[in-house]
Amino acid sequence: MIFSAFKRNRRGELVARLRPEEVELLRRLPDELQPVLDAPPEPDVAGEGDAIRQRLFPRAYLDPTEEQAEHDWQSAVHPELVRTKLEALSLLTTTLDRATTTRGRVEVVLSPEESEAWLGVLNDARLALGVALGVTEDLDYGKIRPDDPAAAGYSVYGWLTSLQGQLVDALAGG
Repeated sequence: MIFSAFKRNRRGELVARLRPEEVELLRRLPDELQPVLDAPPEPDVAGEGDAIRQRLFPRAYLDPTEEQAEHDWQSAVHPELVRTKLEALSLLTTTLDRATTTRGRVEVVLSPEESEAWLGVLNDARLALGVALGVTEDLDYGKIRPDDPAAAGYSVYGWLTSLQGQLVDALAGG
């Protein structure tokens, strides 16, 4: 039987049930992501720029001849996207602050809004870490050596991916 970190209780509420070390990883996410989200957008004159920010805030217009439309769209929606992502980080922290420990597991009941916030934070953290590690579709976890300096990062990336998948399954009723 595969353990899922998310289950419905008798009242139908979604409950996150995690190991203490997993909660500590989640508690660090706001400190890791907030500076990336709060940073002002940098002009992208050379076609490069902050790869993590580009992944978290993808372009709406891929056609290079549509730079003005892209600029207008980013000006209109970027502040709201940042606000939403920062609120999700805050909600993650708030839910973890009210968690209780039962039989060695940290448990917290998540409202639908909190569940969506967790899903967004997990996705953003996974995307940011994936860019930092250079993760591609071809990643073969079996070929990562334990002495690889990035091994711990790949382990966290795998855990975030699994946790996000478990949450999606729980929200879908699976």
